[in-house]
Amino acid sequence: MIKNIDIVLAPALYPFHKKSSTVVLIDVLRFTSTMTTALANGALCAETFADPETALKEKSKDYDYKFVGEQSGNFIEGFHFNNSPVAMTSKNVGGRKLAFVTTNGTYMRSHIEQYERIYAGCFLNGEALMYRLLDEYDDVQLVCSGFHNKPSIEDTLFAGMVADKLLKSGKYTYNDDIVPMCRMLYKVAKVDIKKFVLKHSHTLWRIYNENPNYRADLDYAFRYNIYDVVPEEEEPYKFVVNHYV
Repeated sequence: MIKNIDIVLAPALYPFHKKSSTVVLIDVLRFTSTMTTALANGALCAETFADPETALKEKSKDYDYKFVGEQSGNFIEGFHFNNSPVAMTSKNVGGRKLAFVTTNGTYMRSHIEQYERIYAGCFLNGEALMYRLLDEYDDVQLVCSGFHNKPSIEDTLFAGMVADKLLKSGKYTYNDDIVPMCRMLYKVAKVDIKKFVLKHSHTLWRIYNENPNYRADLDYAFRYNIYDVVPEEEEPYKFVVNHYV
């Protein structure tokens, strides 16, 4: 059976799309990259929250939890770590439960509804994600977190990469023009995606050159296929790694 691919470029566009049984949440910079790294390095789970106050109220008395996140790129008072994949070492998060609040990624997650499965994808686990999707029996919706409710170049490129690989398999098709648009952008950029992003995003170029910590995160987030884990929601808002036999 041929399955359908849909791409949502930003939270503001989500209401205009049909719901899908299988959803991939994308926030390359940086939530899904940070969460993937954390779970690959031994974190037990990653729960998402709409705001810092809710996260701290619900989990601050549970000492198994570490708090990870940012608001508009700034460190959140009372949290343990910024939204940084580089910080998600086994020493920092191994054996811990994580509570996440981020400007774009967890905000996008709060808008997703009516699904059977939700995965998290980024360049770090792109190949593992695509193998998982090729085994799915349902249509897939690639949901980009974007930047402040608008499309972002890095999420769009990742969605285009996934769409390109899935369409080449012959198991998927598409109905909306946004899919070939993202795919064409990926084909233009794929020789060096990080270089392409920094050339065409003035915001990321500025931050990359002014903030050494963010530079390290961005360099890390554009590495390919270094993890074979695919974060998956075990229950609403709680991501884990399920190992399938």
